[in-house]
Amino acid sequence: MLLKFLFKPSDPQFAVGDDIKLRYLGPADADAFRTHIHELHFEDFRDRFNGLVSDYWLDRYIERSLNEAIVIGAFADERLVAVAELHTGERIAPGQGESAFSVASDWRHKGLGTILLKVLLRAASENEVSTIIVETGSQNHAMKALARRFGARMQFAGEQSIGRINVAEGLRLAARKPENRNIASVPYPVAEAPQVSTPLI
Repeated sequence: MLLKFLFKPSDPQFAVGDDIKLRYLGPADADAFRTHIHELHFEDFRDRFNGLVSDYWLDRYIERSLNEAIVIGAFADERLVAVAELHTGERIAPGQGESAFSVASDWRHKGLGTILLKVLLRAASENEVSTIIVETGSQNHAMKALARRFGARMQFAGEQSIGRINVAEGLRLAARKPENRNIASVPYPVAEAPQVSTPLI
């Protein structure tokens, strides 16, 4: 399954409206990913990582994510303004993937989270992931509301909220929303494609 995640198509970039383009991120995008994370406001940074982390930890996390996970970036011009991640393997049960999302503080509440979660659902479906795990701080109301829109039932575990989205059900719910009708035409990773870091979804 990991190989399917690492092989990316080399199709032209896919535009979401006139302002945003989506593409897969790879190791060459580490600096853009790091800049995006550091641009988050304090509260948004805390919500993303459920607390504060060191630069050393963050660099290792970015390197691991860009080499091992599905990572999708949303760009406004050349600026990375939102990222969605899907992690599998190691301690994660087969058929499941752990998600992570970050949206630039000045781009919040503009629908990017919804777009990225739908694209991540399609990528999960193409890569034999049937359940997406959403884990966030109890204070991250926006992330909890987004997960619930796609069928997650959030439960408290200490200071965390954890939910699971059934991928098939999430896609069914997404298809009912008129604003999401065009997302289904986005191409997804195929095992035969060469590995590149700048393909489009």
